[in-house]
Amino acid sequence: MSAQPTGVVWEGWGTSLAWWTNVYGDTEYVNEELAELFFTMNGSSLVRNTAEVLKLPALGFNIARYNIGGSSTNVIDDSGEEIAMKTSKEMLAYKTTESFWLDWFSTDPSTKSWNWDADAKQRKMLSLAVGLGVNILEAYSNSPPWWMTKNRATAGGDKGGEDNLMTSNIDQFALYLATVVSETQARWGVNFNYIEPFNEPMSTEWEFPGTQEGCHFEVATQSEVVKRLRSHLDKLKLQSVNVSVSDENSPTQALTTLTDMMKNTAVLGAVGKVNTHGNDGVAAYRGPDRAALKKLASDSSLKLWDSNYIDDDASGLTLAQSISQDINEMGVSAFVYDQVLNSGGLGLIQANLWVNWMGEANLKYYVMAHYSRHIRPGMEMIGTDDVNTVAAYDSTNFVLAIVRVNPGAEETKQMNLQDFMTALPNSVDKLPTRIDS
Repeated sequence: MSAQPTGVVWEGWGTSLAWWTNVYGDTEYVNEELAELFFTMNGSSLVRNTAEVLKLPALGFNIARYNIGGSSTNVIDDSGEEIAMKTSKEMLAYKTTESFWLDWFSTDPSTKSWNWDADAKQRKMLSLAVGLGVNILEAYSNSPPWWMTKNRATAGGDKGGEDNLMTSNIDQFALYLATVVSETQARWGVNFNYIEPFNEPMSTEWEFPGTQEGCHFEVATQSEVVKRLRSHLDKLKLQSVNVSVSDENSPTQALTTLTDMMKNTAVLGAVGKVNTHGNDGVAAYRGPDRAALKKLASDSSLKLWDSNYIDDDASGLTLAQSISQDINEMGVSAFVYDQVLNSGGLGLIQANLWVNWMGEANLKYYVMAHYSRHIRPGMEMIGTDDVNTVAAYDSTNFVLAIVRVNPGAEETKQMNLQDFMTALPNSVDKLPTRIDS
């Protein structure tokens, strides 16, 4: 362990509020129990699932990602022709996030073209999280409002590899995102730190009828949206809100997209943070481009997050290895788990959201707690010579936290701490979790 910090100050751990909050966001008692479980540092939290009461250590997440939706059920009178959102039978109801902007007739958020009662369940959980101390908020979009897209759908375009946002609506989409951030602050006192306009934009899988909201954006279109979003935020006096890009589906794709974007100095000046997903589908990313993405972000003076991670290994071993690699090889300053409640091994807690069923915590829940309860916001990340070891130092309270994953047989490791102390302490807190028990 070297006392020379890596230059990365840990921002925190978090989760996305879509889609589990569409089921449990306003469920009496359970929503508050889940909020305390995910967003506090309580030593022991009680949560009622479908059959029993779970007793779990809270995760202490301080980051929440809020999904700005694009779907709605309203009908628009388009010069005598009634049009409505084209719906996908493959997209389950709980994956639908309501849009605040209903039609193109007015950009004024106080008019009936806007519905600020929309998305009540996700907003309720957002409010609970903020009330419990969550201090970093990022808004993001999976798809523009349906009436801005070429095929009047949010569940993908007619061709998954082509832009589905109408060119004439690029500015409208940027305005929509900036307005939601502004109105969220004015109406509910919630202040976003970041806004991400895309979700895996270069993916070719966003094809109708899709299973969720999704939209393909070519890099040139992304760049135009980013510039206009920055401009609208500034006009609304939201200079403190940074624009993130681009939540691509892997560090390899993030590197490709960012490299193309950075060729335009106007785009570079509009970007405040780099987001990448740490997986490809439900498989953890094990490609070669973490270090290259780290260098590009660092050379551009941009923070780097793993903003959306998921895998289907319930044991937590894959999760632990991914966190270690993301921190040590990619230099991320935050890690966000996609769906804390999800089916099978995908969730930290098992949940079949389409039937309102919640079950046991997977072992990966406890693995997540190893990191999130001990590597805390504000700590300096410390370099090690072992990719499976994560270390962080709290120079105010003189706490050195080390989390190590052992992917194989039992072993003994010596850790050199001489940079941190002149004599060994009488005892060291050791908190092991076995994934085979």
